[in-house]
Amino acid sequence: MLRTLYLAALAMALIFGGAARADVADKYKEVSADLVKAGDYAQIQDDADGAKRLYEQALAANPKNVDAFFALAKLHEAEGRVGTGLKYYRLTLSLEPNHLSALERQALAFLKKDSLEKAEKNLAKLKRLCQTDGCTELESVETAILDHRRTALNETSVTITDTEAQN
Repeated sequence: MLRTLYLAALAMALIFGGAARADVADKYKEVSADLVKAGDYAQIQDDADGAKRLYEQALAANPKNVDAFFALAKLHEAEGRVGTGLKYYRLTLSLEPNHLSALERQALAFLKKDSLEKAEKNLAKLKRLCQTDGCTELESVETAILDHRRTALNETSVTITDTEAQN
């Protein structure tokens, strides 16, 4: 009988302890989401450093906050650190592989780095995800890839023309 009471008490502690941990985890997620909103506001106020700190704090509160990773990706890219932006897009997509905006922005960043093949992989994924109703992200990447190819073709023909003029 004493053993049964002990086991019942232990079971209750585990159940309520698990519930308490879940409440704490939910609070951290809420705090993290609030920090992302504050970071967004800081960006609107042209405080990129403040926004970056807030997004990083959001990740400290919840290391799986997709919005914080995505915001950091866009922020770094906007500041000209495309490689760092690409790192954060990769982290965003590792948590949410079908994040349309991250796929779009990553593809556009790949084009800035002249990684046409990688951008085309994102385009293929967007085509699969946007099959039924289409999406603006797909259109944006298709247009950017066409422009990239056109630019590359123009540069190639200019180089060929220059070479012919020298001969």
